[in-house]
Amino acid sequence: MKVKPNTAILLSALIVVVGVAVTAATGLWQTSGNATPRRLEAVQTGETAAGSETTEAGTVYDPADIRGSYTFGEIASLYGLPLNELATAFGLSDAEAEGFQVKGLEKRYPEGETAAGTASVRMFVAYALGLPYTPTEDTYLPAAALPILTQHARMTEEQTAYVTAHTIP
Repeated sequence: MKVKPNTAILLSALIVVVGVAVTAATGLWQTSGNATPRRLEAVQTGETAAGSETTEAGTVYDPADIRGSYTFGEIASLYGLPLNELATAFGLSDAEAEGFQVKGLEKRYPEGETAAGTASVRMFVAYALGLPYTPTEDTYLPAAALPILTQHARMTEEQTAYVTAHTIP
């Protein structure tokens, strides 16, 4: 069976258009990313930093889902943490923190194995909210983050010991 070139071009274009239309109609076609982290299924703490109860399932975003493309302003808004505390903990001015992406920390703290990065922000947010978090690697925090975390007094003894041993001077 031979197909004329014009017919093949039209048939190919039709297949693409129909495929896009069907996936868009079913919600599978997305042209932009979703900047909302997943929610925790069950929260085992009493309150968030903002003072709201978090005992219901799915009421708090999962700090482990923080991505490098998030800004400190987005994190403060999503997790209910004061932006000035996040800025101070990671050595940023309040003005630059709003639009500063988390992945930019790797350039600010390029200390090899004791670098601060996305995992550091995940750990800081989890510990500040009193949520369980197990670092997947040796995660370090800037020394300025320790007083902020201890002021919230939501960390367990193990978390406090880990953060104390893993600070960047």
